[in-house]
Amino acid sequence: MNNPYDQIAYRTLPRRQTHPDRLAAMARLFGMRPAPVTACRVLELGCGSGGNLIPQAYYLPESRFTGIDLAAAPIAAACAMAGDLGLSNIDLRAADLRDLGPDEGEFDYIFAHGLYSWIPADVRDRLMAVCGERLAPQGVAFISYNVYPGRYTRQMIREILLYHTRGIEDPAQRIAEARRLLAQIDHEEAKHVMEHSDDALFHDDLAPVNDPVWFHEFAAHARRHGLQYLAEAQSHKTFDPATEPARENAAQVIEREQYVDFRKLRRFRETLLCHEEVALDRAIGPARMNGFLFSESQRAQQISGGQGVQAVQAVVEALHHTGQLPVQFQELIPYAGNAELLGQILFALLVAGCVNLHAHDFPCEETVTETPRASRLARYQAGFGNSVTSVCHIPVELDAVAQHLVRLLDGSRTHEQIARELAGIPGAPSVEDVRRYLLGSLEWLAGMGLLEG
Repeated sequence: MNNPYDQIAYRTLPRRQTHPDRLAAMARLFGMRPAPVTACRVLELGCGSGGNLIPQAYYLPESRFTGIDLAAAPIAAACAMAGDLGLSNIDLRAADLRDLGPDEGEFDYIFAHGLYSWIPADVRDRLMAVCGERLAPQGVAFISYNVYPGRYTRQMIREILLYHTRGIEDPAQRIAEARRLLAQIDHEEAKHVMEHSDDALFHDDLAPVNDPVWFHEFAAHARRHGLQYLAEAQSHKTFDPATEPARENAAQVIEREQYVDFRKLRRFRETLLCHEEVALDRAIGPARMNGFLFSESQRAQQISGGQGVQAVQAVVEALHHTGQLPVQFQELIPYAGNAELLGQILFALLVAGCVNLHAHDFPCEETVTETPRASRLARYQAGFGNSVTSVCHIPVELDAVAQHLVRLLDGSRTHEQIARELAGIPGAPSVEDVRRYLLGSLEWLAGMGLLEG
């Protein structure tokens, strides 16, 4: 039987919430002692074509990465990319996760995005078992999955599409027929599904398996394999202002989280797990912000009202000016006035999802040199498309000129040489106009974490 992921390629993207930096930061926040991001072992289950794992291996050369996927074609593409980049710290294999045994050793970070709900029950159980068996004592596992009650509406649309496409073997025809029917369904969920790319539609709503669960069922499954609930990968989905986590035991945490899903009609989770023996400190507050780094989140917003409004605005603006690059707690103290107030501000922003928490200071070139150089990864990716991955593990979309510019930034050209080559692109503006464009573009690339020293 052909693997669906060999039939229709599924584009894998860098997912910041799976990066060892995010997992380590959340673990430290709850009192754990995770492995350093710069010297860790990472396993991705269902790595696909490597769009998430390979950039991590590139930017963390002293860490070791293993990626497995059941589909051969995506793994072949991933191996080709890793080979072209000359990466020696990554092992990519076409393999069944059920075959992973003690010979693999322990991993500090394990992640499985888009896998748990989309595999049969026996494989799902083995996925959880692998996390329990192969996770290091202070390790963190990331698993994403669909949940009820929010997923009920989507399941209704899925069942309609499965019935309509029953008996159709050709993937392209199944997709076309599904879209034809979706266009006739007068429902917001159908319109939402209609907006998805063909690969997402095929591998999600038309997949042979797509089983949502209740959160309490997922937590119980984890417990059967010696794992406990740590947090969600995104801070604003971890903290519930209506409760006092410090006073909750493990069972109460699960109960609270289940009721959060009830109230918010949540449909998807990105859950972090750790070993059940780990003693977690859930008494998290402003005092714990010291020692972390912070960056602006896509959810960033101004907080108005209350004490210290000017200080809040100053901190928010300081983070905005650094772009994607994390800033040390100590560097932000002058903007708040003192460390205590800064802790209060950052904790409020963290709970609201307005900042990202970091344990790793991502190394990159923040200034524009005379002969600027983009990362080899970015130059490689720009040769195939308009999306490149920054040092902070964020996809950056480039227009046609910026895409060409990134390919030229190999450290051998001066600004003038770059400008003249850009001006030679068909349809490009004059050299003078390109010169004016160039400096701003180079500064933007530096702020996005795409330049190397």
